[in-house]
Amino acid sequence: MACSILIMLWVLDELNYDRVYEETDKIYQVMEHQHYSDNIGTTISTPGILAPALKEEIPEIEYAATYTWNVNFLFTKEEKSLKESGIYARPDFFHIFSLPLISGNIDELINAPNSVAVSEELASKYFPNENPVGKSITINGDDLHTVTGVFKNIPENASIRFDYVLPFEDWLKNNDWATSWGNNGPRTVVKLSDNVNVATLNAKIQSFIKEKDDDDSNVDLFVYPYADRYLYGSFENAQLVGGRIDYVRLFSLVAIFILIIACINFMNLSTAKAGKKAKEIGVRKSIGATKNSLINQFIGESMIITFFSLIVSVLVVQFALPLFNSITAKSITLDYLSPTFLLSLLVIGLVTGLAAGSYPAFYLSSFEPVETLKGKLKSKWGEVFARKGLVVFQFTMSVVLIISSLIVYLQIQFVQGKNLGYEKENLISFNIEGDLRNGSWDIFQQKVKEVSGVINISNATSSFLGRNSNTSGLSWPNKQPDVDILFENIGADYGLIETMGFEVVAGRSHSKEFGTDSAKIVINESAVKTMGLDEPVGSFITLWDEETEVIGVVKNFNFQSLHQEVEPLFFRLIGSPSINGYIRISNENIQQTIAEVGRLYKEFNPRYPFDYDFMDQEYAALYRSEQRIGDLSKYFSIIAIIISCLGLFGLSAFTAEQRAKEIGVRKVLGATVQNLVLLLTKDFTRLVIIGILIAIPISWWAMDHWLSDFAYRITLKWWVFVLAGIAAILVSWLTVSWQSIKAALANPVKSLKSE
Repeated sequence: MACSILIMLWVLDELNYDRVYEETDKIYQVMEHQHYSDNIGTTISTPGILAPALKEEIPEIEYAATYTWNVNFLFTKEEKSLKESGIYARPDFFHIFSLPLISGNIDELINAPNSVAVSEELASKYFPNENPVGKSITINGDDLHTVTGVFKNIPENASIRFDYVLPFEDWLKNNDWATSWGNNGPRTVVKLSDNVNVATLNAKIQSFIKEKDDDDSNVDLFVYPYADRYLYGSFENAQLVGGRIDYVRLFSLVAIFILIIACINFMNLSTAKAGKKAKEIGVRKSIGATKNSLINQFIGESMIITFFSLIVSVLVVQFALPLFNSITAKSITLDYLSPTFLLSLLVIGLVTGLAAGSYPAFYLSSFEPVETLKGKLKSKWGEVFARKGLVVFQFTMSVVLIISSLIVYLQIQFVQGKNLGYEKENLISFNIEGDLRNGSWDIFQQKVKEVSGVINISNATSSFLGRNSNTSGLSWPNKQPDVDILFENIGADYGLIETMGFEVVAGRSHSKEFGTDSAKIVINESAVKTMGLDEPVGSFITLWDEETEVIGVVKNFNFQSLHQEVEPLFFRLIGSPSINGYIRISNENIQQTIAEVGRLYKEFNPRYPFDYDFMDQEYAALYRSEQRIGDLSKYFSIIAIIISCLGLFGLSAFTAEQRAKEIGVRKVLGATVQNLVLLLTKDFTRLVIIGILIAIPISWWAMDHWLSDFAYRITLKWWVFVLAGIAAILVSWLTVSWQSIKAALANPVKSLKSE
């Protein structure tokens, strides 16, 4: 029950994600279906000017706000200077997301340039014991901003998390590309008026961008419930195909199975020990007890045991929550006054008590009083069959969990160890900001190259951890008019391809030895295949209406997670440093090399800390969700097999007790300990093997379905299923053999003398 309650808390937390705002059912994410020749892509990226246009022209929309992805800026107040994470947004953002204000006016939060609204935590950090509204704070080294409001900290189960909000108009000053209807990037969220028919609204706005964009737009606009994005956020060719809800359903089943396995133990042991209650039942029936009264008695006993267990299980959950939260990266707490929590506990208690007690109650109440009083109670074939069937079911579920955990583990190991097409080890990524971005990058880069242990340094617009910027604005020889393909657009500095370790398979990379490389691009093998170029190097293509020469081809590399196949991309040369810096270092004296680079960073950019990450660790973080799911599967499969073995232990003890005289006779006639242990374990082994045989096709189907979400995946190997089966058999043998050996070593004289 404790395990099931933990899973229930996790499931409730997942189901409540993004449902922490007032009138959540009116909040909608504006999304796009983008139609291309090979597929329909769905994205939350929208034009930066969409929100005000929607609010002005669509009366069904009460509020509309644009917001950006998280940006990390340096906040400085006197001696305190730290990196903080926040967003840019339009003023309606606070009307849509009902964040309680501690101070400030909701209509004046981010209306003025260089204003900022901050969280309660950030305010207490930089303005302890004072109201910061109206006071100034330095952001990003030079810009002085006025605090216009303080809002409550963002709840843990909110997908957009930030500690400050800056005016979106400030962001547009440096990103005027977002004012074009043909360019996407920022996100748009709206709050609908009362009683709006969403289907009718979507039909109305479907061609909204097509009507605004002078170009031939491929976008269908629609709104989608904001609170549903977390669980139902996966689209394929404009069709919803699920999301994290699959994991919620999976672990809900796991919780049910673990509870069922435990209930089976109760049922099996209750019916197995029926003989000890037989005479009591016979006496009760002979003096007038009805079958219904006996059923009520036995179910009542089961309910009492269950609710005492429930109290203990809640205490276990309370102590286990810190560990559980560390595994799941959540902040779940027990709210004993929550109606949902109390109702869930009540349902678990009632269902468990009834499930565990119903079969024994009906079975025991069916005894005939004459037979029980004469001691002629015999096990019926149906009873024995049911008991064995329940054991088979237990081990079927346990083996399914074991196999699933193994395959999840192997897939995570595969994706983290796969050759991505470049060496992610000993590759450092860091942000280029402050003085480095404003003129000192070239000198800093040259100094870093002189550091012993540094192999190369460069920068790019891409993080190489997902799609960052893409375009369909390419034309090539013999391109069909109706062909529209999305290419990843990577702005690169000199030396990036060498720094990252991408393999040039034809031509060359951008080089300072050639003076005209700013008008030339390098493409990957996927782009060559997409464009159908027989001789790509030297080919001329059109990029954004300008003729561009292909000077090189790099081998395909994964710049997204392995859920996606390698997309076509191109590298174009950028004149000024981008935000993503990369340094390739040698495998020797790593800490010393990093320390020297950090010293240079502080020398050239004294106001900013040198925050860096290793690319292999950042890549591993792409699969953090799957890793946590794998960890949960592992722990719950261990618990399931332990619970199954507890039942097997009890049944084997009871069987050994029932066959004590038989064992005594066999020992007197010369049976060895080995013969007797084999005799007592073979029946249980047979049941476990049947469970394994049933579990294999079930787990094969389930895990093949899970793996289908990966473009690059392991092949299901037979040895995984054999290993899980052997593990289950060995565990069952260890469980049963203890009682079997104990019975086999017992003195036969005592068992033959006993009545």
